[in-house]
Amino acid sequence: MDKNPTKQSAKIIVANATAKLSKLKNNQSPPTTEIKIETKRKLTSGEIKMCQLVFKDAIDYSKVWLHIGGFIHSATGNAMTPAGEIMLPRSEYLETPDFSQTIGENRHWFIHEMTHVWQYQMGTSVGWLGLKQLCKGGYTSNVQSADSGGELKAYDTDILGRDSGKKFNEFNFEQQGRLIEFWFDACYLQNVNPSRPHHIQSLKLLGYVERILRDFILNPHDKSLLPST
Repeated sequence: MDKNPTKQSAKIIVANATAKLSKLKNNQSPPTTEIKIETKRKLTSGEIKMCQLVFKDAIDYSKVWLHIGGFIHSATGNAMTPAGEIMLPRSEYLETPDFSQTIGENRHWFIHEMTHVWQYQMGTSVGWLGLKQLCKGGYTSNVQSADSGGELKAYDTDILGRDSGKKFNEFNFEQQGRLIEFWFDACYLQNVNPSRPHHIQSLKLLGYVERILRDFILNPHDKSLLPST
């Protein structure tokens, strides 16, 4: 069986259409069965185990849904997690039934979005912070980030420079996601296409990121770690 959900759905739709035409040709009533493509799903057991490496039990994983996002998500390729549920581009949702089994980029991207789930469940108004970033040009202004190259302003960090003395709660909510994805990539994705530029950069920054994340790593239940921006 083809493992690609989009191809599976297409084959089923073609098979149903063929059956309906055959029925009509023989003056029989066409079958009424319709194919419904699910637009949301819960986390898989593999995704939960992967997230527990980072967030432990500070997230109620049973409350997390992954959705097919709208036009903006699919057009930009960006995910959004404004209220504890992840809105994914259509292609990512349909082609990724389990983020714990994907390439490194998708895994650390997923952990970034789960950071926003953690923030939301711990009490942060993530949607409001996202609107504030939008108004400040955080999602429309590109910068050359010291840590991640060409980057939107909201995600920009300089761990070895201007941000070297910051505590975790002094980073904005998107930067927190970036720091956690760096740490996760360096610690847990060593054998997942290790030549990836993101992984190499994560290894380079690991010691500095661990210092910033020390309290979070020890106790992700600590609400004093939440961002204010």
